[in-house]
Amino acid sequence: MSSPGKFYGVGIGPGNPEYLTLRAVNVFRSVDVVFTVTGPNSDFSISEAVVRSVGGVKAEFHKLVFSMSRDARTRQEQIERNTAVIEEALSRGQDCAFATLGDAMTYSTLGYILSLLLSRNPDLHTEVVPGITSYCTLAAHSRQILVENGERLRVVPAFRPEMADSLEFPLGTTTVLMKTYRSRARLMERIRREKDIPRYLRGKTGHARRVYYGRY
Repeated sequence: MSSPGKFYGVGIGPGNPEYLTLRAVNVFRSVDVVFTVTGPNSDFSISEAVVRSVGGVKAEFHKLVFSMSRDARTRQEQIERNTAVIEEALSRGQDCAFATLGDAMTYSTLGYILSLLLSRNPDLHTEVVPGITSYCTLAAHSRQILVENGERLRVVPAFRPEMADSLEFPLGTTTVLMKTYRSRARLMERIRREKDIPRYLRGKTGHARRVYYGRY
């Protein structure tokens, strides 16, 4: 019986292949299987497109469909099914990479997969490769400083529309709103009511409060 393969969780950045790290590229070129992510209503995978753009990748590609359901049980069942697919490949001695947008350990699907894999096989050989986050990319493209001196960076998941009214934007902070695909309209209404808060691509570094929103 062959030894289990090694599992890599790889952050691939915001979707531009030029933002892949050298370590990510080397991992994709070395593994036997690359697992990518897609949703239930589309066969297109951004993560697959990014990895396929890398020269020298000879791995087999396998799309994993992840549920966007609001039902936690449905999402968990999908995660367990996808983890089982990865475990099967690892059991054949194949080295596997799971490609995830952004950073591998920041609001990433990888966290659920990795936790399950290690709970079932604590001795599994694993490596996590960090990636560039979407909000770092936004800050760079807008040429706005995220934080400096004694300012604080707040990263807030804002996936429910009703969360918009309860958000706080303290002085001396930059607030990054993540997971806004369902709540963006309500969030924009709320942000427009706030005074003296620069916004992504319209910010002014002289202000004490900033809000970054949207996806690059």
